[in-house]
Amino acid sequence: MQGVARRMHQQSSSGCRMRLRLARFLLALTACCLSAAMLSAGDLVDMSVKHQRGVFDLRVEMILDAAYEDVYHVLTDYVHIYRLNPSIVESEVMSATDNSVVRIKTLINDCVLIFCKEILRVEDVRELGTGDLYAVIVPELSNVKSGFTIWQVQHLGGRTRIQYQLRMEPGFFIPPLIGTQVVKRKMHKEVLVSFGNIERIARIRATSRESAPSQGRAVEGGR
Repeated sequence: MQGVARRMHQQSSSGCRMRLRLARFLLALTACCLSAAMLSAGDLVDMSVKHQRGVFDLRVEMILDAAYEDVYHVLTDYVHIYRLNPSIVESEVMSATDNSVVRIKTLINDCVLIFCKEILRVEDVRELGTGDLYAVIVPELSNVKSGFTIWQVQHLGGRTRIQYQLRMEPGFFIPPLIGTQVVKRKMHKEVLVSFGNIERIARIRATSRESAPSQGRAVEGGR
């Protein structure tokens, strides 16, 4: 009986080791896939998320493997901003003026842990004509107290450098259970998703332009 028990224990131990090796292999494979996905989303130069007195400040510098004109087109295609992130459930141009100011509305539905919130942002976006975009929150039409966004888009050969800053003061309660560190990690993740989609859509547009040049739209500081 002891011999049988010993063999069963050995078989059980062997099975555990095999499962452990398989789990490690799958984790390594997942890590490789994630690394490849990150590399395909351009090069992250720098990113920081700060929180002080209820205000979040996010700064990102990234180099995308896509041409400037295509990236700029994606950023100023306001009607289709929802394509940049799955959490953006709606994007709409509310009004536009002759002085390069466009009022846009985005509806964001996202969750952090068990806390889910619908964020309504109405912004006045100004295209500065130098590859820069400056957007200011309209508080009375949003559930955000205040905030602004700056996009600095620069030629870099066949690639594009983007310097991005978001400053936002939420107009809603964030439960203490969530904590600012969790919110920071969530913002970090969502930024990488958005920049990856910007690059992907820009490259698709470039391919379309090359295959049908007569239908492409050149962008010079705008759409």
